[in-house]
Amino acid sequence: MTEQVDKLETVKEKFVHLLSELNDSELHSFQHFAQSALEEYHKQIHHHEEDIETEEHEGHFQPVSDAKMMKLGRIIKDLRTKVPVSAEAPGEKTAIPDTPEFKGYTDKNTVHVDGFLFSEEDIDDLCDEGKMSRNYCLDCQSRNVAPLNFISHSASVLQLQFMYQVALANKTKNKVIVDVGSRLGAVLYAGHLFTTARKLIGVEINEWFCQLQQNMVKKYVMDDRIQIIHDRIQNRPELLSKEADIVIMNNVFQFFNELPVQQEIWKYIRQETKKKSGLLLVTLPSLQEQLKEAGLSPAKLLRGWVKEVRLDYEGGWFQDITEDELEEAKQVHMYKVV
Repeated sequence: MTEQVDKLETVKEKFVHLLSELNDSELHSFQHFAQSALEEYHKQIHHHEEDIETEEHEGHFQPVSDAKMMKLGRIIKDLRTKVPVSAEAPGEKTAIPDTPEFKGYTDKNTVHVDGFLFSEEDIDDLCDEGKMSRNYCLDCQSRNVAPLNFISHSASVLQLQFMYQVALANKTKNKVIVDVGSRLGAVLYAGHLFTTARKLIGVEINEWFCQLQQNMVKKYVMDDRIQIIHDRIQNRPELLSKEADIVIMNNVFQFFNELPVQQEIWKYIRQETKKKSGLLLVTLPSLQEQLKEAGLSPAKLLRGWVKEVRLDYEGGWFQDITEDELEEAKQVHMYKVV
């Protein structure tokens, strides 16, 4: 960890030294160059394909009242009493993908922490209280030396805010939203509070999660617009091809299915969603990245299926946002079926 910090500080010093050698005119040109280079690098590490058709986002913003944010906070606190920090269901089996993104991740050096229930600040608090560690011992797995890897299976509150307040702003009125793999119900609760969608449908294969969602929906009086379906999405093609106006998928297959199964599901989703032109797909992370991690060709599958709606991540939508939070928001992507 110390080596990583030292390396970062060295790079920062070199960068500042380079800037000091430029005059005002050169600095202005260099700023544009650096911005473009960073954007290009970001596209490369997230596996974006340049030949996918795109369109610009309208740039609307949907405000959310403090009262609704507070209600979401109460739901989160309530859920923390009902699930472990990992937010995994009893007996649930997950597997760390054997892909470059997760190279070096093992059961011993990886912790599942739910991003909806726990922010980075919450994790710091848990560490301070001795309830969690960010490190483990390389020799004895006592978690006190090397950094642990953290994995979440839920969208964070910030990602949900960006999704509904920015990406889907002015797009949800009287619409039907389908969340594939709804787990705790984070997308559904936020959708109920943040939007005027006519119906929010969560499709979840795990019975325990379905019962948990049903209980929360009833307790917080959200059953007027939220419906939970206990089933595989493969058994409900009509949801994708007919009923949904918006489909949300948060890295829903990678940790729970072998590669051949992931590939079958993605081809099925393409097949069914293609039947409804104009259907919006919101994914975390990008479709390009998820398809590539599933061993498929993004360029081949995306062609003739969707065009990407280019979102403005740096539009100043939220106050006091950190660089880490901005990177969180950049995991949200939106597409329109052609």
